[in-house]
Amino acid sequence: MTTPVGYTNQASSSTMAPSTQTAQQLKSEFMTLLMAQLKNQDPTSPVDSAQMLTQQAQFSSLEQMQSLNQNFVAMMAMQNVSQATNLIGKTVSGTDSTTGAKVAGKVTGISFSTGTPVLNVTLADNSVSSVNLSSVTQVNL
Repeated sequence: MTTPVGYTNQASSSTMAPSTQTAQQLKSEFMTLLMAQLKNQDPTSPVDSAQMLTQQAQFSSLEQMQSLNQNFVAMMAMQNVSQATNLIGKTVSGTDSTTGAKVAGKVTGISFSTGTPVLNVTLADNSVSSVNLSSVTQVNL
């Protein structure tokens, strides 16, 4: 039985995450801006404490969203590893990651390249081809 593998085309890794500053860098930048704001405020109309609390709450919310994003990226990476290990022993078709040639063979193992799983596919001539999980087009059960 042959089934298309659309779900493996959504490979994810930490390299796919948007490049952002670390939480520590953001905290430092926020504190620098806050100190500059306090230092340069007009003495006749000081910063409203409610406004300051709102800014701190927004910063806290941003930190939580970044943490959630990091957890989501980690979860997607674990899902890709799980998908790759579930393909061991199955026959797949896909594109060789080195040559770009279409290949088909039995998955005999996995390796990792830049944090993403790569299938080791043994071809009919007993040579081994590397196929990125996202390049798998078909799985024969």
